[in-house]
Amino acid sequence: MTRLRVGLVPALLLVPILLSAGCGTEVSSSADGASTPSPAGRDADAGDKGSEPVGTPQAVDCPEKATEVDLPADFPAPLPKGTVVVAVEERDGGRTVVTGSVPAAEPDVLTELQGAYAAAGLQLTEGETEERDAESNFVGDDVIGRWGIRELSDCSPEATRIDLVVGTP
Repeated sequence: MTRLRVGLVPALLLVPILLSAGCGTEVSSSADGASTPSPAGRDADAGDKGSEPVGTPQAVDCPEKATEVDLPADFPAPLPKGTVVVAVEERDGGRTVVTGSVPAAEPDVLTELQGAYAAAGLQLTEGETEERDAESNFVGDDVIGRWGIRELSDCSPEATRIDLVVGTP
């Protein structure tokens, strides 16, 4: 198997954001690369002098209950059909973090993402699939990122959370 090394350093900067998605304890990464737990289940980019915490939401509502926000018009990565975007954050370094709720089972979302990214000319690189979640790095012309999906077990019908970080190499 051949591994693609394009954008390895920027991709590594994205990992702490998505590793925390859907977990009970969230982590953030400091300038020296150390990971630390963050209070209130959000990553700690905002500091602690009374500023509002930023990052991916700890909990995401089922699609029919979620409050939708606008996705940037020029967002370069596909989202699964029916995704309700619940959070968008512009980060340093030209990164955009998107969180959504998808009205489909996690295995179906995974299959759709794999096809949609290939069709969009984005190559899925390193990732993993487990019983109720999956994640993958991706790279394409002028875009690099990582998505993670996780079953929303309290939703009926079935639903999936998606967290996506997109930047430029």
